[in-house]
Amino acid sequence: MLRGEFTYMQGILIALLVPAIITVVFTRVTYNTFVSFGLTLLFMWAVFGGLDHPIHLILLTILSAIVGFYLSKKTQKQNKKKMK
Repeated sequence: MLRGEFTYMQGILIALLVPAIITVVFTRVTYNTFVSFGLTLLFMWAVFGGLDHPIHLILLTILSAIVGFYLSKKTQKQNKKKMK
């Protein structure tokens, strides 16, 4: 029983952290926040295996990707100010 709860918590942590980090990294590579957001959602779709997981994990993944989108937009704005 403890092992099942541990993997469940791992899924929640992955859904909360990984999409935000991946979105920021993809933005640094592609220089486009919308492309990185789309790539992140496709990547997480592949990792989680589509709609086979509970809806709350899918929603947490989307929420984390939106947070990553916000952070990458903020980072891009700061970089543009530095370049001027």
